[in-house]
Amino acid sequence: MSPRVRAVCLSDLHFGEEDSLLTALRPDRYECDGTRPSPVCAALTDAIRTLIDPADPAPSLVLDGDILELAFASYAQSLESFERFIERVVGPGDEVFADVLFVPGNHDHHVWEIARETQYVNKVLRHHRDQDKAPPPMHATKLGPADAVPSFLLDPLMRHVRGIDDAFAPLDYPVRINYPNLAFRAASGRTVVFHHGHYLESLYMTMSALRRKLFPEEAPPATVAQLEGENWAFINFVWSMLGRSGDAGQSVEVLYKRLQYPMNIKTFIDDLAKRIAEAADIPLVPGDWLEKKVLQAVFHGVARRLTGERVRIGESDEQEFERGLERYLYTLTYRQLEEEFGEVPQDLAFVSGHTHKPFEGHFTDPRGVDIEVYNTGGWAIDNADRQDARGGSIVLLDQDLQVVAIRAFHDGTDEPEITVEAISEAAVPFKGAIEARMASHETAWATLAETITREAAIRRDHIRRLFGS
Repeated sequence: MSPRVRAVCLSDLHFGEEDSLLTALRPDRYECDGTRPSPVCAALTDAIRTLIDPADPAPSLVLDGDILELAFASYAQSLESFERFIERVVGPGDEVFADVLFVPGNHDHHVWEIARETQYVNKVLRHHRDQDKAPPPMHATKLGPADAVPSFLLDPLMRHVRGIDDAFAPLDYPVRINYPNLAFRAASGRTVVFHHGHYLESLYMTMSALRRKLFPEEAPPATVAQLEGENWAFINFVWSMLGRSGDAGQSVEVLYKRLQYPMNIKTFIDDLAKRIAEAADIPLVPGDWLEKKVLQAVFHGVARRLTGERVRIGESDEQEFERGLERYLYTLTYRQLEEEFGEVPQDLAFVSGHTHKPFEGHFTDPRGVDIEVYNTGGWAIDNADRQDARGGSIVLLDQDLQVVAIRAFHDGTDEPEITVEAISEAAVPFKGAIEARMASHETAWATLAETITREAAIRRDHIRRLFGS
């Protein structure tokens, strides 16, 4: 049987954020225009459509987090832009995908919170008997698509796209959520796990780390549900809500973007430390000059921690990524796999995003087993300075869950370039089939590459004018 596309995975689209290539801009000013798809959104969906043979079963669409920009865009901006995308892939009579699976990330964590809390009220408390103890809310779903929960934020939008006015009529294309992990499993035992990637960074485990500092006798989280239970409020507030908090949120967005420029943030921190030292006395630290130096050291340490994987510049990421796998995949996720599937698969692939730095590679887990790791990268222009490591990929799975990645966005060059990557020998036939389909639809893929180059330049120019290089 020739390879066919079983699933398409995208992440870090950041709909609603003006610096995202997937967000349309108004023709007269640099603002989100949710009334139409962006040129890259249109070209990307057209290109993806060419990969799928209408005679084959329709694949799943896996949205692996940070699809909506709920940190620094309004609900209206992010949802309208997302709707333009959904119209192009599951619009009536124009469906590309059989279903939509959503694995929220940090910037759209609130999608999970709305689903989790509504699910708790509607499905748990509704069946609670007075004499019973009220059950606790869940902080994670099971791995399989069959165990996903509905999205109470996105399903009404899907009803609008599908032309279903009756709020109680069945929805033929619901958005189903697995969090924080989703897994596909083949009859052979091969398994592909999707996780947005935020829990590979220690920053998103801050509350767990603080708890152990304050209470060292207490054990660390033993499951993904416990980890999420300890850290969800921190993640939700900072990355899904704070930036939408009126004028204060806009100031936070400016500060967040300045964090991506080492010289700008250094100037900001030095000035802040000076003003605080002049305005207040720090106990046990004599003199304003020494107070300023102490505050500068503290603030720079905090800034380095807050920048995270997405905005680190000029650093090697592989060692930090491997530490993240050790913290999250090899421990908590492996435990979830064993509990639900009865084993940790020998044939395993792990797909994440979050860092905006796509790559493909092999890592050896504590069992001595090689696992395939794919990062989808991201589609936002983080700053005006080019970074060779940054870009965006489309990750594809075939019917046997072999994985290839189409590297469509290369941040480090203006030369339109699209490549297909496969790191497993078993995926080579799938890679060849994808390359053949792309070659037979060369115009669509050339248009995508050229559109990305043009739209990226517009955003770089704007960021350079605002923040400098």
